[in-house]
Amino acid sequence: MLDLSTKSAYATRAVYELSRAWNRGVSKLTLKEIVEKQDVPLDYMEKLLFQLKKGGIVITIRGKNGGYALSKSPAEIKISDITTLMENPVKRLNCLTKENYKKCDIFDYCMIKYVWNDAYIAMTKALSKYTFQDLVDMESKYATLKS
Repeated sequence: MLDLSTKSAYATRAVYELSRAWNRGVSKLTLKEIVEKQDVPLDYMEKLLFQLKKGGIVITIRGKNGGYALSKSPAEIKISDITTLMENPVKRLNCLTKENYKKCDIFDYCMIKYVWNDAYIAMTKALSKYTFQDLVDMESKYATLKS
């Protein structure tokens, strides 16, 4: 969790782009539109959107004019929803999981695990603090301040 993968970064960018569309009243975006706006490899993005669909974050619209859309409003989707879906972050820190702590020979006297736990809690808290609507609102505020 302390090191988010490209998978999480790209999936977050896809949901962000769909959130921007939602706020413009655009009902769906094609894979090509998402990839072009977020500069992500097409084949990789397609796999991520499939995972986002399985996780209930996006829906697919079939047909000639099909594409991808959010399954709920951007205000209901937190950044942590995406990162948790993409990589089950807790598993990255073996000493913080009940099933893995036995793999560490120094678990009983290692105090570093408390630092990792604090860092994990802080990162989880930060990712849970923001929704995709917050990001869209930040973008609008930034654009206003910039002009």
